[in-house]
Amino acid sequence: MDMDQNHKHHLTGSLIGLVLLGGLACPLRAAGQGEAVAPGEDAPNPVTVFDRDRITGDWWGARERLEAKGLTVGGETISEFSSVFDGGINQRGSFRNLLTVDAEADMDALLGLRGGTAFIQYLSVNAEDGGSLDTGDLQVYSNIENASSLDVIYELWYEQLFFGDRVRIKAGKVDANSEFAFVEAAGDFANSSAGFSPSIFAFPSYPDSAAGINIFATVYEGEGTRATIGYGLYDGAAAADGVRTGSRGPSTFFDDDISDDYFHIGQFSLSWDSFMPESAMLGGGRVSAGVWHHTGTFDRFDGASEQGVTGLFATGEIRVFDPDWNPGSRAQSDAPERGVYVFGQYGWADDEVGEVSQHLAGGVVWRGPTPERPDDSAGLYLSLVDLSDEAASGFGDDEFVLDAYYRAQLAPAVFVQPEIQYIVNPSGDPAIDDALVGGIRVGVTF
Repeated sequence: MDMDQNHKHHLTGSLIGLVLLGGLACPLRAAGQGEAVAPGEDAPNPVTVFDRDRITGDWWGARERLEAKGLTVGGETISEFSSVFDGGINQRGSFRNLLTVDAEADMDALLGLRGGTAFIQYLSVNAEDGGSLDTGDLQVYSNIENASSLDVIYELWYEQLFFGDRVRIKAGKVDANSEFAFVEAAGDFANSSAGFSPSIFAFPSYPDSAAGINIFATVYEGEGTRATIGYGLYDGAAAADGVRTGSRGPSTFFDDDISDDYFHIGQFSLSWDSFMPESAMLGGGRVSAGVWHHTGTFDRFDGASEQGVTGLFATGEIRVFDPDWNPGSRAQSDAPERGVYVFGQYGWADDEVGEVSQHLAGGVVWRGPTPERPDDSAGLYLSLVDLSDEAASGFGDDEFVLDAYYRAQLAPAVFVQPEIQYIVNPSGDPAIDDALVGGIRVGVTF
């Protein structure tokens, strides 16, 4: 057995051991978490780490007291092992870990400022030692991989609601994908394209969030339907000038001596609670469409330069089956998100500048596949990128990805997610064989 095979089996074995240890470990009663029992009363059921929504518990009551004052503190860690089983560039295993810790302040509860929210998030991720370097794919099969290690304040913003909550303004350091071009139903997939279309190559998103301001207005609301329009203006230094905005403050947003480039994005979205209230089919959903523009100067494939680049995007998602539906009314179940969802994505950009000319993708997700597993989910995702046809781009065929996963919620705060992806024509390079990638994620909320 060669060294790559040894490494792959070592990683797989380590993860299996971790999962088994988590599943078989004896429930531990957390010190200080129990309640006093009055004489003559029955003792309450023991509170174990596997019963908690957040594995660190209530911090001896401190967390509950903080939340009562409007301050919520928490975090999540995601560990992922993956391996290129066949094809690609290198057939080996790799590991990555993403840690986020955040705090959110409800300014109404904290200071009496109605409609205000403040948020800060710390993010840490290790340097990638494989990932898409091993597959050669352009779409990036793991959405938490990053070429270099990061320890940053990833988001820091303030949001205020106005005019009866119909207008929302958010300013600060923001991941633009939290506001634009997202698909909620696709949130559990590992492939990066499920997060947002790779045609938006200048997007201020992971790992480079950026300083900016967002304005959203609700233009219609009634009978379970809501229409909104939104606009975002972001620091564009990352895409055009190579400035890593994810690890910086707002200096490049305000100082033209460093960068005078900006990213503009506008979006219209329409959401509804139930498309066909009289049927179990076609429940709640959302569609969106938008345009983006970056003001920077970009190199074209033909060697010339282009001032400013523009693109389009659209998304759609809907629940097509609700297992808890009752005739005459929507069921009020303990798992309201259960059901089958379908979604789609489209993106377009100038192929004289961008690697991806068009992006077309879609998928299906089954949340709560059985009443006994209401928090599990399973999904299938297909994503095609139409690569630039410019002669100097060097691309051959277009890249296609098939991604399938199952997420098992082992406890309220712990999930394990095996996933497999097949990548056809990685990066459109005929010299790279189609790649088969397997991986497993373990997530813990604390």
